[in-house]
Amino acid sequence: MPGMDIQLPQRYAVRASVNTIREVFDYIRQYKGKTFVLKIEDTLIDHPFFPLLMKDIVQLQDIGIHLIIVTGTRATIEKYLAKAKLHTRIVNGIRITTPSAMAHVKLAAMEVAQTVISHLAAGNAQGIMGNWIRARSLGVYDGLDYQYTGHVEKIQTRIVHKLLDQDFIPVIYNIGMNATGDCYNLNTDQIARQICLDMDIEKLFFIRAQDAIPTKGLELPPGSQVHPNGKIFSNMDISHVDFMLCQNKDRLSFENQTLLAYSKAVIDQPQGVKRVHIIDGRREGRLLQEVFSSIGGGTLIYGNQYAHIRQATLEDVPEILHLMDGYIKKGNLVMRTVSDIQNKIHAYHIYAVDHSVYGCGALYELGDGWGEIGAVAVSDTYKSKGIGRGLMQYLIQTARKKQIQTLFLLTTQAADWFFEFGFVWASPSDLPAPLQGRYNPKRNSRVLLLKL
Repeated sequence: MPGMDIQLPQRYAVRASVNTIREVFDYIRQYKGKTFVLKIEDTLIDHPFFPLLMKDIVQLQDIGIHLIIVTGTRATIEKYLAKAKLHTRIVNGIRITTPSAMAHVKLAAMEVAQTVISHLAAGNAQGIMGNWIRARSLGVYDGLDYQYTGHVEKIQTRIVHKLLDQDFIPVIYNIGMNATGDCYNLNTDQIARQICLDMDIEKLFFIRAQDAIPTKGLELPPGSQVHPNGKIFSNMDISHVDFMLCQNKDRLSFENQTLLAYSKAVIDQPQGVKRVHIIDGRREGRLLQEVFSSIGGGTLIYGNQYAHIRQATLEDVPEILHLMDGYIKKGNLVMRTVSDIQNKIHAYHIYAVDHSVYGCGALYELGDGWGEIGAVAVSDTYKSKGIGRGLMQYLIQTARKKQIQTLFLLTTQAADWFFEFGFVWASPSDLPAPLQGRYNPKRNSRVLLLKL
């Protein structure tokens, strides 16, 4: 038909944009009133996109998200020390802060914090900096005196909470004090970590002037997901973090090892941070992309491999029907009505990121050691992201736990994909007699079996 080649892509484009809008609204509802910690490297300040990053931060506050900013200062400290012709040693990533260097460290900290606050003010947001960290001296390790370099003891959370309640954005820099008022130079990654340990934090962002966790030259953890560009990890759970720190210790940079270790520390605790994001602040809109989409553009670290898979509820029925619709039209799935799904809702599992559903699958228990897998569908936008594979692995694992001995499925076009999970060719005659009666010869589906 004339014009069909134009109208069809337009229809899909409109549908995709509408789904994106829905996804954004879901995230806004979820994160309103929650607190994010943003650790920002000072090396980003001179980048052309830094003002846009700060504008995006202001927009997050405008929709009701509480924000705490931690400012990295290493590059600015180096600038001040070079100007004063002072040299300090860095041992295992830690600067030994001498008395003469400490004055310049303080100046660097003030400069970075004031720059951030001025950008916030340009967007009509109220940033406020202060010394809300109780610290102690790092002391002497292996005979080496770290002098005025300190360790974070705790965050004065009562003050920070009051500021957040008054719509301020606390800007926390790298200076902490002990009980007698002595100042110490602190590691800002450690500050961000301690805030997450001392407060109820939804997300922690490490925003830096380099890409997220790279894949090049590394041994990849089984089940981890790589970004479509093939260069960075898209997401990993904390078991993948353990793998990375063990198997790639000699190949990961010191900074990436530190961030992965801190990510695990803030997630792997009761009421811990739900997600940690490592992103490139030189990419326009990367922060918003991480907050308001399930794929994002950096490395997401979360709790466990199946954190996104749960049993479906009746409220999920419209989303399940929506996911299956395209597959039904292509002849991949059999048409199911609302009542069909409602009556067997206990068999359905969904892949959900926050409040958005991106995949579904069903495990039907048939008795006598038999089970059937069906209704496996993934959103068009998120195919090739490992969602379907994760669902299949989960359903097979669940079948084993239920002591199902044989799984079967019917498929018209996806047999090759199911072979990857160990399914083999079969015929309708291989099914138990009651199941043979359900086979539709007109559809001529292929039968696959998996012995568990």
